[in-house]
Amino acid sequence: MTIDVPLPRSGDMPTERPATGTSGLVAPGTLRVLRMLAAHPEGVGLADLNGHLGRSSTPVVQGLLRAGHVERTASGGYRLRPVPTVPRRELPEVLSDAVSDLYRRTRAWTYLVEWADDDHIDVVDIRGHQGLGRVPELPPRVPPSMAHALAASKVLVAHRPGRRARLDPRRWRAYTPATITSPDAYDAELACVRRDGFAVDREEYATGFACVCAPIADPGGRVSAAIAVALPATRLRDELDRLAADVTDVARVAHRGWYR
Repeated sequence: MTIDVPLPRSGDMPTERPATGTSGLVAPGTLRVLRMLAAHPEGVGLADLNGHLGRSSTPVVQGLLRAGHVERTASGGYRLRPVPTVPRRELPEVLSDAVSDLYRRTRAWTYLVEWADDDHIDVVDIRGHQGLGRVPELPPRVPPSMAHALAASKVLVAHRPGRRARLDPRRWRAYTPATITSPDAYDAELACVRRDGFAVDREEYATGFACVCAPIADPGGRVSAAIAVALPATRLRDELDRLAADVTDVARVAHRGWYR
């Protein structure tokens, strides 16, 4: 079974997008660009987009790129960025319910992640829709070299100390000015996660995007999974307390339900 969030069709454009006017609806120019991109999955050049729009489409395209809805093609054009199809494992139903519950509460991209045997972090369940800002270029399997920049890794490492030794700081790089690349700073962050019960990514992986993540312990008391929301950084600044409360509450409910 897969979780596959469909791309918008030309007659079915979402009305919740960052590139909007003050009313919250999609601006007409943005809608026209989205429709043209939806009609040409192979990609469209900027000149063709300009001609279709009747003016420069650069501001619209740049906004969609920043929001993670559009990507560059190898030929230099633009196309709608597909939402990854995540292979869903046979997980306890309570964990799938937790992902749905957190999405309903926050209306943000919601992920369930696990630490795999090869030290990758696997996204094993996901909820969201195309109109939501999604962290750009985050793969369904996150390699260990990227883990330092993600809230999910902080949770999974903080509560299973043996995993910390399997992260090689020599491979860490700064994805943004906020990325933690110092081992001492990372270890201090892990201590905060254990103290607070949740982890935060404050634009550490992608500028403009943030994440809040909490651990889910299995019936044996081991942190075997984590649940997270990814959203624009502006929402984190305005709503951190509420988001942290929602994420940790859903994680606690999932933990209790796992025993039944």
